[in-house]
Amino acid sequence: MRRLRTASDSSLGRFKQVVRPGLPLAGLLLPALIFLSACKDREQQAAELAQQADLYAQAGNIVGAREAIRQAILLREDDPQFHRLQGAIALRANDPVGAFRSFSTALEFDATDKVSLAYVANIGVQIGQIDQADEAADRLLTLEPDARPALQVKGLVAMTRRKYEEAAQYADRLLASDPTDEGGAIIKARSLALTGQPEAGLKLIEEALKAAPESAALLANKVNLYRYLRQPEPMADALAALVRQPGGSPSLKLDQVNLLYKLGRKEAARRTAVTFLEDGTRNPDDYRKMLGLWWQYDRAPIADAQARDASKWQDPIALVQTIRFLLLNGEKAAAEAMVASAPASARDLLGGLKARLLFAQGRESEARAQVDALLKKDENDVDALLLRSRFALADRKLGVALEAAQLARTNDPLNPETYTVLAGIYRAQGNELRARQIFEEGLKSVPQNFYILEAYTQYLHQLGDTGRAVSAARSFARDLPSSERAWSFLRTQCERAGDAGCLQTATTGLENAKTSYLVDDLPGTPADRGLFGRL
Repeated sequence: MRRLRTASDSSLGRFKQVVRPGLPLAGLLLPALIFLSACKDREQQAAELAQQADLYAQAGNIVGAREAIRQAILLREDDPQFHRLQGAIALRANDPVGAFRSFSTALEFDATDKVSLAYVANIGVQIGQIDQADEAADRLLTLEPDARPALQVKGLVAMTRRKYEEAAQYADRLLASDPTDEGGAIIKARSLALTGQPEAGLKLIEEALKAAPESAALLANKVNLYRYLRQPEPMADALAALVRQPGGSPSLKLDQVNLLYKLGRKEAARRTAVTFLEDGTRNPDDYRKMLGLWWQYDRAPIADAQARDASKWQDPIALVQTIRFLLLNGEKAAAEAMVASAPASARDLLGGLKARLLFAQGRESEARAQVDALLKKDENDVDALLLRSRFALADRKLGVALEAAQLARTNDPLNPETYTVLAGIYRAQGNELRARQIFEEGLKSVPQNFYILEAYTQYLHQLGDTGRAVSAARSFARDLPSSERAWSFLRTQCERAGDAGCLQTATTGLENAKTSYLVDDLPGTPADRGLFGRL
């Protein structure tokens, strides 16, 4: 059978492959492919399906590509090229775990497949499959003693295991064969930093950038080395250069917003944040992090001119999340301006928020009528449900209030307000135990959320449970170690409790946070062990 060429075939010389998402689907999802002529033998059908999958992937039709290669594998499971193509398509779909499985399966049918070995090693490091990555790198080096992907992986594995001298030796091998090898320079620089020589590591990165000034990997490590050295001003310059690179991760903008706020450049931070939200992101967690930065630094982050120009916002979800934040912080004028200037694509999602604005403006009867109309059209509108719950609570219709709040939480379990409203209803019923449980569930379901923490600790103090208020604030600060606000909040709780040991912990945490220039990951986020990872 003719050999299939995939995107993987030209990638052995690179450790970090960035696969960008394809073009929007054109609605072509294999109408003819799946019903190939029955007279063709299975091998020929599988080959044609695989070729079509490759073409779909190149055209950006990732859904069609994945279905076509799945059908090909059903017909011919024992062909390693098909699994390798499936892995390449998974990478284009930003599915590293699926890609890892596919390349691993390819090796079951051809243990000497260098491309699959390189990818199993490469992706394995990034997703935390360290032993498998190390084994694949060793096998690749047996076949090709100077294989650069394998040497890079061996260096990164050594760093993960804190064997920094061993990591430096692999880096030296890479640099000996090619002095411009970015992976070698990065691994050597990071090894130097982690053995007490961060300035030497930074110098090495600077030298490498002379040969490749646009290298995103080198710039990212320059940023991380300045972060490690706790030097925010040069870090800001390096980060600005990195953000300007095309195709960068949205998280870089979050990093930049955080740093600008930390440096006291509030207006620049606001502009950068709005640009980030206007452009949108494919990861909803990025919005949570952005709002988390506002809870820390800025409760009125949207200027009047920006609020009146929301038509530029590409993702309706970003708009909804921002308007909710503004309403929770009493920024009614900005919220109203954003609703009024929202793009047509977002209008169907804003009905509940319009009702909330009416209520905030004192137009309760209009808000009630709008809520009833909205829920007749869509019984799952979260903002309308929350407002119905508040109205029912005010009317002492506790059953109606509870039902609406529970449905709102079911439909949007990452919305912090659903927990505070639901807890308030249980309190009105006299069920303090259930109210506490709801707050605790909120802290777990929406970690790092200041709105829930503040509401819960206030409630705990009303109950006289200062001890739980302190422990909740302590756990929260430990999940946000770089947040000055989190440690300051803990210090306030410690002072209220008269706990000297707690106060010392909070003070130490606050001092460290003042010179920690990063956006803390959400709890449970796996560490990035690749070439772009933090030190």
